[in-house]
Amino acid sequence: MIDLQNIRQNNWAHTRASILGAGMSGMAAANLGRYVGADIFISDKNNSPEITEKLREFHHETGEHSEKILNTDLLIISPGIPDSIPIIQKCREENIPIVSEIEFASWFTESPIMALTGSNGKTTTVNLLHEMCISDGKNSLLGGNVGIPFSENVLWELTSDITGSVHVLELSSFQLEHINSFSPTIAGILNISADHMDRYADIHDYAAEKIKLADQIIESGWLVYNADDPILSKSLMDVSRSVLFSLTRKEKCHFKLNASKVYSGKEDNPDILFRLEDTKLRGFHNLQNILAAATMAHSFGISRPAIQNTITNFIPIPHRLEWIGNINNVDFFNDSKATNIAAARAAIESFDNNLILILGGQDKGTTDFRQLIPVMNGRVKAVITYGEAGSEIKNQLDAAFDPVCCDLFNNAVNLAYEQSNPGDTVLLSPACASFDQFSNYEERGDKFNLIFTKLELAL
Repeated sequence: MIDLQNIRQNNWAHTRASILGAGMSGMAAANLGRYVGADIFISDKNNSPEITEKLREFHHETGEHSEKILNTDLLIISPGIPDSIPIIQKCREENIPIVSEIEFASWFTESPIMALTGSNGKTTTVNLLHEMCISDGKNSLLGGNVGIPFSENVLWELTSDITGSVHVLELSSFQLEHINSFSPTIAGILNISADHMDRYADIHDYAAEKIKLADQIIESGWLVYNADDPILSKSLMDVSRSVLFSLTRKEKCHFKLNASKVYSGKEDNPDILFRLEDTKLRGFHNLQNILAAATMAHSFGISRPAIQNTITNFIPIPHRLEWIGNINNVDFFNDSKATNIAAARAAIESFDNNLILILGGQDKGTTDFRQLIPVMNGRVKAVITYGEAGSEIKNQLDAAFDPVCCDLFNNAVNLAYEQSNPGDTVLLSPACASFDQFSNYEERGDKFNLIFTKLELAL
């Protein structure tokens, strides 16, 4: 077995590593492991011809996770695989070290890391941070939960002639479950809201995986977190090397917010970072994302002009409160990424009134959709539900909004437009996962955009 406490001294030429899962992160870890000399074995429950072909260059098995996995010095887990499966329990019984792909990749880079987690807004924030680094002349490598595995970027770094890199990582709770020595220079935590309750016992169990990032920063590093989040402010208040961001408070915050601008220094003599009208990112939740990225960048030493230029020029990420267009004076907004209550709430709060709201998909647990009612009141004029969760959402919101329930997503979007009047806004912010009718939220968002185009062409 390898010694996780002395990993830098490990002889990889004499190390066996088993990898659970042949998805993007698993294959990236396999390629990195092979490059450093490890003997790689990959196990995936999918036995399709595509998977078999992908694995042909490695020792592998498909269709099951057998005890062949136990013949190893290290187990690397892909983020989608839960701890509860039997083979992981057997690894524990055999005292086999278990790590995430994020942990494994971190062993092979000396470059600084800026790592961000949270329930909502991560992708927008890390893209802002990535662009700030690039604007400042840094070789920024964006990875993690954004679709580029950390291991892939580390392997590229090892095999290229580029120096002076910085890794900007978006991290999910799944990716943080098995970290050990992973040590970012800057760690950021955006917010905590109920998510993935089908995987965690409760919100405190879920929050614990996010908050552990605060314990991982290097000695000279900084923790950046949201002082407006009640769980974070209570859990992290005693962290000494911390900088806060907030929409409401100014103490311990480098950047402050008032009604018209974000600034540093004193309000009576402000050093203006940007005026609110200068950014294309809509809604208070995006102001939080901007403040988080700017604070992390400042803490890392990114220049103020680079931070400013990014904020004013940044284009919103697709499927995140993305304006699609206007038909007959009806605006369409695609917020397919809103797969939980908190994300949907933030989207709804970005509008004043006349919303036709599309909710539905696959529920991630026993969700109380009535939590949306306070922000829906006065803003939402009609609700359309769809998919597996459609009937339950209708039942919960029936008394307040009398939703119309559709089986299919297509029908829900078309009906939303049929019920609209000039001056209205059709908002897709489903508060549910997409997996009942789509492979991911991107496919759902793309379908929404396609339906909009067809409606537009039909005029």
